[in-house]
Amino acid sequence: MITVQFLGITSIAKCEQMNFLNEFLGLTRAAEEGMLHELDNAIKNAWEERKMGRMITLAALATVVLLGVAFTALAQDITPPRVLFLSKSEGFEHSPVAVKGDRPSLAETILGRLAQENGSPFTSTKDASLINSDNLKNYDLVCFYTQGDLTRPSKDGGAPMGEKGQAELVEWVRNGGRFMGFHSASDTFHTPANGEVTPYLKMVGAEFVTHGAQFKGTLKVVDPAHPAMASIPPNWSFEEEWYLFKNFNTETMHVLALLDPGEAGAKQAAYRIAPYPVIWCSAFGKGKVYFSALGHREDLWENPTFQASIVDAATWLMEEGTDGTEPNYDKVVPKDSPAEK
Repeated sequence: MITVQFLGITSIAKCEQMNFLNEFLGLTRAAEEGMLHELDNAIKNAWEERKMGRMITLAALATVVLLGVAFTALAQDITPPRVLFLSKSEGFEHSPVAVKGDRPSLAETILGRLAQENGSPFTSTKDASLINSDNLKNYDLVCFYTQGDLTRPSKDGGAPMGEKGQAELVEWVRNGGRFMGFHSASDTFHTPANGEVTPYLKMVGAEFVTHGAQFKGTLKVVDPAHPAMASIPPNWSFEEEWYLFKNFNTETMHVLALLDPGEAGAKQAAYRIAPYPVIWCSAFGKGKVYFSALGHREDLWENPTFQASIVDAATWLMEEGTDGTEPNYDKVVPKDSPAEK
């Protein structure tokens, strides 16, 4: 059992036993030295009982075991993950990633603050040339709010990605890297006409097709027990630009939430459809991927629930193992969803 800290939030891996310890012992890092002292005393007391020929009581033995396990968990030296945020846009640049004069973008400001709160080194850039095998070794988590073919010049001035950049990013994730995509990360490296889905989009999980006018839709959580969904209400309604997708990677996708367009969406023909995935995750080789179609609107970036969901997702991504990535598409997506067509 280990305590994992990321972006100012502590979560417990394999949490039931450790949650009990946290509640029972009131664990904090500030108590580490005191806990070691208590553990030492507990062991000494148990040993004295044993030397005197007395049976060690269950309570005494439990104290030694609980303190030992808890101290081991606290003593773990967890290094905050190194985060790289890329926001290069070949064509259309969304306002949350637009730099205005000398001011950083809204997304950069918020992600940077969340990282800083826990001491996570944070790099924000529009320079896609940083996505290469050598530089990716310097990061643990890569976040994309991108658009278009990143190997081409862009209006935002971001340097192009190298020809091997897409393949090297995919390989980095496959070998254990963590990837988080926002909104138009699915509008990046599109499938060529009459061609195969790009390796990048296979990793992300789906490809943006189009969107209609913004409306108030309802986000329906289909896996409320998943750590990445801890802060999102079961039925969360808000105004957003709702993407429509194709080329869902149904074989690997673990769907976390669906969009129910509802009556508001039904005013537009494109959204007279069954609920479909808009937040999902997956295992990818030794790595993990999380994608959220949310994030078009600035007021959503400023929303505490959305910010908390980023923290939850990042925390889950950085945990060891692939719990929570089991494919569930066939179980939670309606058969008449557009993803089925």
